[in-house]
Amino acid sequence: MGTLTLKDFPDGLHQQAKSRAAFEGITLRELIVKAVTGYVESPVTMDVEEVIVKTKDSGQD
Repeated sequence: MGTLTLKDFPDGLHQQAKSRAAFEGITLRELIVKAVTGYVESPVTMDVEEVIVKTKDSGQD
């Protein structure tokens, strides 16, 4: 399993996450894994204009 260290993590967000984890009865690690998993597994949606701009910016025509 990989290791992740976050530097300069906002104090307010850290406290909110700790409180939320405690409220849910899980560890801070579990809360973060749950949040990141939900984010990376959610579908990426773009409208057609965004795709065209990204394609042009990357040099693919």
